[in-house]
Amino acid sequence: MEELKTATGPLHARLEATPFFPALAAGQLALESYVGQLRALAVIHSVLENALTGCTDERVTAVWQPDMRKFPLLQEDLRYFEPRAVADLKEAAEIALQTAEHLRLRAIGQPLALLGSMYVLEGSTLGAAVVRPLVARAFLLAGDDGLAYLRPYGDHAPARWSAFRERMNALTLGAEDRARIVAEAVDFFGRLETLFIALHPFSPDSRTFLVTSINPEAGRHAVTADPREMEAAIRAGDRCWARYPYFEQRYGERGRRFTRSDGAWQATLVHYEPAQISQQVKWLGRVLAGRGMPSVLLEEHLEMVSDELTAAIPAGKAGYEKLRAAAAELRAARRRRLNDDHLSALATEFDRMAGPEWSTRLPHTGKLLGCAVCDEAEGSPLAVKSLHSWLTDPARFPPNWITAVDATIARAREVAGLHPTRVSE
Repeated sequence: MEELKTATGPLHARLEATPFFPALAAGQLALESYVGQLRALAVIHSVLENALTGCTDERVTAVWQPDMRKFPLLQEDLRYFEPRAVADLKEAAEIALQTAEHLRLRAIGQPLALLGSMYVLEGSTLGAAVVRPLVARAFLLAGDDGLAYLRPYGDHAPARWSAFRERMNALTLGAEDRARIVAEAVDFFGRLETLFIALHPFSPDSRTFLVTSINPEAGRHAVTADPREMEAAIRAGDRCWARYPYFEQRYGERGRRFTRSDGAWQATLVHYEPAQISQQVKWLGRVLAGRGMPSVLLEEHLEMVSDELTAAIPAGKAGYEKLRAAAAELRAARRRRLNDDHLSALATEFDRMAGPEWSTRLPHTGKLLGCAVCDEAEGSPLAVKSLHSWLTDPARFPPNWITAVDATIARAREVAGLHPTRVSE
């Protein structure tokens, strides 16, 4: 730890001297700069913490602890600022994405080096006590609102830092390993300096809306730049999320973020020709079906996005109707295998077999199973298996539910004229 401190001390001082921090202290930092920092750090923490959690290097796991995660705190702060519809700063967002990609590569090739980045971010918890009141004053924040990231350990930050120091110093490392960790810490400080320089001051032309503003884990895919469309897409995503409790039960808050960012991407499709939209939607449908989300979810999501966009900007209705047309193509493909009466009968019988308690907890499950069979028949080989594996987990569901799942899949395949292949094959 002393070696790390010596190597990074000058870089730490340079980072604190960037214009961002004096502007914050003077109460002159733009909200876009501060929220841009939260979004950038969310991208970085998300990738780093997932890499650390999945790391198999025992030296890394000896230091990393799950309760060191800061990504949930960043999400909490970003939810607080969400109603203000703060624009992104594209240069800062790009630096964050580049840093995230660097960390992914490190996790694959040199996982031990991640300790260097961990050192830098864990050290920031000490400085957070100084920064927190400055942020509260600059943006008129009361209590803990918007400030969770700046108080991750409550009053225990010094003690947590001491424990981290002990775990680091207890590692048995050769000279090459030590050099690799130190070099990574130095590199990471340099990346942060570049990030904070981009955050303040910024050019007005750098303001935009990026997918990372609603989902730090979504990467670089396109989203609408129109704030009205962005808000409409988010409303549609939340509607779809609420209609199918399966989403929340299986994918949690992370799934909600991806539902929102998918909707914001869908809003960009209206600028393309119908054939191109169809191609993109079918591709996404196959991807999602293979991950446990039957394409009927995408079908209904597209319709909800179209409705919300039209309500927000009635003059754009003709373009937004293209999304309903793409949804209709998905529906037509499904109906070639199971018509609406068949699907309704499957859903009713599933609820009867599963019983009122569980069919109320997870409504529409029979429908999802039938649609997964259709997706499988239309070329998504994992559509049924990916749904079945979660819905038949005995630690999660009772025997009668599991029996209903298996029976519904078998019946759907029979009605669709498919061979009753075992799900496990």
